[in-house]
Amino acid sequence: MDWKDLDRLRTPGFAVARRGYDRHEVDRFLAALVDWLETDAAREIGHLAVTRKLELVGKSTTHILLAAEQEAEEMLRHVEADIAELHAEAQAAAREIRRAADEYAEHVREGAEREARHTREEATADASQTIEEGLRRRAQIDDEVRALQARRERLTPDAQAPVASSSQSTLT
Repeated sequence: MDWKDLDRLRTPGFAVARRGYDRHEVDRFLAALVDWLETDAAREIGHLAVTRKLELVGKSTTHILLAAEQEAEEMLRHVEADIAELHAEAQAAAREIRRAADEYAEHVREGAEREARHTREEATADASQTIEEGLRRRAQIDDEVRALQARRERLTPDAQAPVASSSQSTLT
């Protein structure tokens, strides 16, 4: 409705009918309506419009908040599912790493045992060889000692003293 139409409301020019409304009452109502429209209507309608808009914004905000809450709950469910999946994958990876480490440790242990056995065998062989060589050397020395003793016995008594001292220096 336009402000020009307000003057038309003051003098509406409705046709008078026998069984219609009381003309004076209608005129008074229209005059009060025009007065209200000219004075308080803008403020009251503005207030009413603002109130209505706020109600609509409130409903819209409520709807947005509910949607955001539902979306946050759904995201949380997805994140929890992802975390559970990652946890399971991490546990599986840890088990695989542990298995590989155990396998490697067993391989290293077996290699160390083989190496130790080989070193022991070599040491035993070296020790046996050293013992055999020592026994051969001892036998040679024993033979030399016997030979020297036999020679000493053949020598005269006065020559025995220098030979005995010389044989002792050879032994040491």
